[in-house]
Amino acid sequence: MSHLSGDRRIVLFVIAASFLLAACGATTLTPIPTSPLSPTVSPSRLSVAAPSASATVRPSSEPLASASPTANTTGFAFAAEDVAAYYVTQGYVCSDPKPSTKAAGFAFRSCQKTDPAGRTRLIGLVTDPAGGLANGFASVKGTDTETILAPIDALDPLSGFLGAMLGEDRGSALLTWLASHLGDTYAGTTSGPIQVATYTESADDHSTLYVELANRAYLDASPVPS
Repeated sequence: MSHLSGDRRIVLFVIAASFLLAACGATTLTPIPTSPLSPTVSPSRLSVAAPSASATVRPSSEPLASASPTANTTGFAFAAEDVAAYYVTQGYVCSDPKPSTKAAGFAFRSCQKTDPAGRTRLIGLVTDPAGGLANGFASVKGTDTETILAPIDALDPLSGFLGAMLGEDRGSALLTWLASHLGDTYAGTTSGPIQVATYTESADDHSTLYVELANRAYLDASPVPS
């Protein structure tokens, strides 16, 4: 990381610390009561709402693209480009930003790696038109022989993503909730203004486990015309 500025190295260090601390000690925390993202949310999916306050978030399963991320003031702890830069230091390969296929005017970018066990780890970051982080997801897909991925095998990377998105304190506060619900077809809760969900690929497919976070700007974004 010698090519990075001093400020950027500090940001990446803070993200790394949040990532590690959010992944530790889940069993000692007090569970957070769950609350659905929306009464009409589809199981295992968060989706961009129609232009109304009752719309829901989408499940992020596309490679992310971010539009010129800036210092983030949208409910998340870090800017999208800093989160992506951190994951690059962890061996992920990131795509270039591109227009979101779900939220009009937003941009999406993804980063991916194969872990030592042969499982595919993916993260996605969505930015709003001003470049602020608005939505993010992480997933772990089992190997070809793992038709059902054991939640324990996805807990560390997915709980670490909570720290990378929310920071140490808020990420750690969600650990017991995530450990209790990881592997559920769908479960949701909140962290301040951020809505959080964990879900499986589908009701019948538990080979891939997800965690996703979104703010109100993303939830209320107009869908991309089909």
